[in-house]
Amino acid sequence: MSILPIELRSSDRQPVWFIGHGSPMNALMDNPFTQSLNQLGASIAPPQAVLVVSAHWLTRGGSFVQASSNPETIHDFGGFPRELHQFQYPSLGSPFFASALADQVQAIEPTTEWGLDHGAWTVLCHLFPQHNIPCFELSIDYSRPLAYHISLARELQFLREKGVLILGSGNIVHNLQASIPNLSSGQENFGYDWAKEFDVWSAELIADKNVEGLLDYERAPGGRYAVPTPDHYIPLLYSLALARKDEQVYTTYEQLVYGGISMRCFEVR
Repeated sequence: MSILPIELRSSDRQPVWFIGHGSPMNALMDNPFTQSLNQLGASIAPPQAVLVVSAHWLTRGGSFVQASSNPETIHDFGGFPRELHQFQYPSLGSPFFASALADQVQAIEPTTEWGLDHGAWTVLCHLFPQHNIPCFELSIDYSRPLAYHISLARELQFLREKGVLILGSGNIVHNLQASIPNLSSGQENFGYDWAKEFDVWSAELIADKNVEGLLDYERAPGGRYAVPTPDHYIPLLYSLALARKDEQVYTTYEQLVYGGISMRCFEVR
């Protein structure tokens, strides 16, 4: 393994966040969820950079880190208002930290072929509205088993001591097929019984920092409905795997919306 570049200065350990990002429309909203993000961002001293593990950057056969100086704002969705499609989050990237990460972790390769997808910028715009913190993303190798992501996450730990805040962005419960009818009808603030059961099950494991227990989600109450595909679930594993023995997990927001989406968020510190 390579020796860390001498320029990587030690700093106070940064927290880790998991954000249940929900609808892209939250980028334009002033609601209890976005207000909680405002408060969370204001609660810490500005980090040197933010590394986002987003449910919306899935790769196969490799894990990649975004290494461009000026990542584009990717509008990876359709059918939303023009205002959302025109929204920009013009933060700088962090080629320095991206290169350091690729140098330190053998499984990760740098690339400039991505930017900030909506799993990143729709929450960053509330966490750091001045877009004055360099931001970069790590892809999810979707060809790998869940345990791989826990192991890889733990190799990111050194970044926290170098001023990098790590943020997982997904949703613990994410069943769009079950939620879309309620999106159309405007039935927002409720959860189906299976969503409630799975959200409670996962919250208990999260509080105990039992990331390995989260691997068996298909056998959990409501698991097959709550996690029909693991893309939005995997960022949770990255965030919780970074919790150390001397740290606690704090819920920063919780809500079930549209029947089948959990907006649960937490902080590790």
